[in-house]
Amino acid sequence: MRILVTNDDGIDALGIKRLVEALLTLEGAEVYIVAPVEEKSGVGHGITYRSALAPEQRDFYGMPVKAWAVNGNPADCVKAAYHLLFEHGKKPDIVFSGINVGTNLGRDIYYSGTCSGAREAVILGVPGVALSYDNWFDQDNYGDVVEMIRPIVKEFSDRAVKGELASEVFWNINIPHVPLAEVKGMVPATLSMNHYEDKYSEEAEGYYLAREYPQVMPLAEPLDYDLLKHGYIAITPVHIDATDRTLLKQMDNWTLLKAWGKQEE
Repeated sequence: MRILVTNDDGIDALGIKRLVEALLTLEGAEVYIVAPVEEKSGVGHGITYRSALAPEQRDFYGMPVKAWAVNGNPADCVKAAYHLLFEHGKKPDIVFSGINVGTNLGRDIYYSGTCSGAREAVILGVPGVALSYDNWFDQDNYGDVVEMIRPIVKEFSDRAVKGELASEVFWNINIPHVPLAEVKGMVPATLSMNHYEDKYSEEAEGYYLAREYPQVMPLAEPLDYDLLKHGYIAITPVHIDATDRTLLKQMDNWTLLKAWGKQEE
């Protein structure tokens, strides 16, 4: 079983180390790490094509893995690994991206480099899983996260090898920052698209983006933000084809499109 690992916090981040520790407990796992040489949070799905990528092989904490640091974004790392690292016919069975410092919930999936690593895998025809941990205000503390994710990475890896994971879908997983004994369960979740407000604060050198989060309310819907804040691991399947096919059909009745069709006739 060939597993590719990336992240957006950089190859030296603690989160990716914890992820690899969990992956190395899987029987027969062959782990490859291709991650940014420096932090690339919030880069979205950006790729590098106006300058050269220069992968640098690294030792990774003395672990029995192969690792490279890349002067690019998470999507670059997965794309470069797929085309340059793996021989033809030997693509990875699955890509794990993370573990991110802090969550990636709701519309974060569009900004997140962590999510882009998993999404790029799916674009290339490989299952992708993004993992994020709610420790933004306690960044050096990964608590029981290795124990929490062991069954997760095993389940997804086993399903990937058997071909049981849906194509064109990456999996976005958010883990609460609580002791293992306090995790209430793992729950399928929908994206919480409006769980924070963007605010800009003025400083001497300009404006900084910040966020305001609402008070945690009782669970009413299976939204990833609410579930996470109530102590659940939230798992969201995210389809990479964003086409709204219902609206496509409705557009047949648009006056503009009908008029355009008549002009062509």
